[in-house]
Order: sequence, then structure tokens, then C-alpha cells
Amino acid sequence: MNDKESNRILILKLSLYLISLWILLFMLIVLKVNLEKLVWPMTRNLLKELIFVNTIPLVCLILIVLGIMGYILFLDTLNNAKNLPVEIQECESVNYENLSFLATYIIPLVCFPMETGREIFVMFSVIIVIGCIFVKTNLYYTNPSLVLLGFNVYKVTCKSKSAFGGGIVILKGKLEKNDNIKYMSLSDNVYFARRL
Repeated sequence: MNDKESNRILILKLSLYLISLWILLFMLIVLKVNLEKLVWPMTRNLLKELIFVNTIPLVCLILIVLGIMGYILFLDTLNNAKNLPVEIQECESVNYENLSFLATYIIPLVCFPMETGREIFVMFSVIIVIGCIFVKTNLYYTNPSLVLLGFNVYKVTCKSKSAFGGGIVILKGKLEKNDNIKYMSLSDNVYFARRL
């Protein structure tokens, strides 16, 4: 794998993690947005105050936009999968792992107090550490936001051992035994795929 491909895969992994945080980021915007300074006519000083009191929602909004850009890259990667099609011998849904991610990480982080600068720093540090762990351990596919967008995660075994013998497949829609898929490797055991 060349450097360009390695960088693209790293960006895809980070994008998948950002996408998994959409629910948390949206909830933080709702909890922290302050529109008291939103008055007309808007002066430069009022605009600065509005931005200052809404720093956390603005950071969350920027992360959501970066996630949207990553989602577009993710879809482009799926559409340009170059490997030959393979036939699925066995498949099992592992979407339940998305629920454990939601219950274990997202919900507790929403309840995290963010009143002081120290608490905000700790919150975003936890998000960064969890992201590093997810990317290093290839668990970024446990993504509740992708489920909401119509993607499913399957543990599969393929008939063709010359391709990949088995692994985790992220795919839009449903997958069944004997379906044919085109795939792209994201790591040694995680693949993007689309049904043919």
C-alpha cells in the first residue's frame, strides 16, 4: 500500500469516527447554544459576543461539517471499489455493536458537565482519546450514525479464498448469503462493500 492510499484510509477512518459522533455533537449544540446575543441590527461587537458564548456549538458544527465531507469521501470510496466481486458464503449482522457504542460512549458524554474550561478540556480530550483507540483497534465501524443513514455492518465469510476469506463488511442496505459484493479494504479485517 503506497503513502497516498495509506493517507486516504487514515482520513476515512477518522471520518468514520467523526460520523459516529454526529449524535453527540448535535446534542451538545442543542444543550449549549445561546442565542440571547442574537439581536438585530447585528453589530460587530454583538457578533463577537455571540461567537464567544457559542464556542462549543460552533466547534461541534465545524466537526459535523468535517464529518459530512468525510461521508462524501466514504460514499465515493464505496462507488470506486476496484476489487473483483466476491460471493458471500455466510453473513451475520453485528449492528448490535452500534448500540453498545451509543450506550457506552455517546450518552455518558452528553451528561458530562461542561461549565468550566477544565471540564470542556477534559471532555474534548476524552473524545480525542476514544477516537485514537477506535482508529488503532479498527472499531470505527461501530457507528450508530451510519445505521441511521441506512448502512449495516456484517461479519462475513466469502466463498473465494483468493479475495478476503472473511471479516467485517460495512454496506448500505441488507446482505444475505450468496449475494455478490464489490469491496475495498479499509484495514486487515474491515471492508467497505456494495452489493452487485
